[in-house]
Amino acid sequence: MGYEILNTKEVAKLLKADIRTIQRNAEAGKYPKGVCGKHGRHWLFNRIKLMEYIFNECV
Repeated sequence: MGYEILNTKEVAKLLKADIRTIQRNAEAGKYPKGVCGKHGRHWLFNRIKLMEYIFNECV
């Protein structure tokens, strides 16, 4: 299984959401384990896990 890592700006663009909303959700722990993690001051997201999470939430 491959990994495509996205930063907060890329996730916001992909989801058509505000960058701060993505950051706040990550800081609040609203994404399941494996979807995102903090590297220094930056949040990084696993695109495949993020899309699985979104799909499962919407279905």
